[in-house]
Amino acid sequence: MQYYIDITLLPDTDISADFLWHKVFQQVHIALAENKIGPNQSAIAVGFPDYRQGDFPLGHRLRLFAQTEAAFEQLNIQRWLSCLTDYVHIKAVKPVPDGVKGYAYFKRWNYKSPQRLYKNLDRRAAAIASKNGYDEEEVKRRLLENIKTDDKRWSLPFIQVTSLSSQKRAGQPNTEFALYIERELTKQPANNGQPFTCYGLSRREPDQQSAVPCF
Repeated sequence: MQYYIDITLLPDTDISADFLWHKVFQQVHIALAENKIGPNQSAIAVGFPDYRQGDFPLGHRLRLFAQTEAAFEQLNIQRWLSCLTDYVHIKAVKPVPDGVKGYAYFKRWNYKSPQRLYKNLDRRAAAIASKNGYDEEEVKRRLLENIKTDDKRWSLPFIQVTSLSSQKRAGQPNTEFALYIERELTKQPANNGQPFTCYGLSRREPDQQSAVPCF
């Protein structure tokens, strides 16, 4: 990624940071979906330069990345955020600084509540053991280890978003859900040129991941 735009969120006493993140990210998602290059494929990526810093888990900045300035001209993010002009500051397109030493994969994490995982533990262990001929108690032990490992991820930052796919279903109400965002830092990402999702996030599959510069 060679160019970026910083969008600073400006919450106040009437508009909270989490509500503003919902509104801003929803519009960015719509913009990326309207400019997609394939099924759930975006050439524009998002980054969170203040991830886990300050008084809000995602900070107050959203960074967009593109390979070319022309991609940003086509996206025209100012138009998509025109309804929020009092609450965002959109900076001009800039080249990514030289000498960037760190990168990050920002990925969606599909959350499952610990209560649900523990509730289904015995049934899952029995099914896996029966299908593969494993010892059921050993399978259960490994599943418990995985649940405990995932404990840290249950506190990941998230943004409330509205599903666009649900809006297309006739007669169906809009579906809101929490989009949990995980960050994985790396010094030397694979240069695979993979597209991002229409949330601007990296895919989770190792051979399809794409990182953005951190600075």
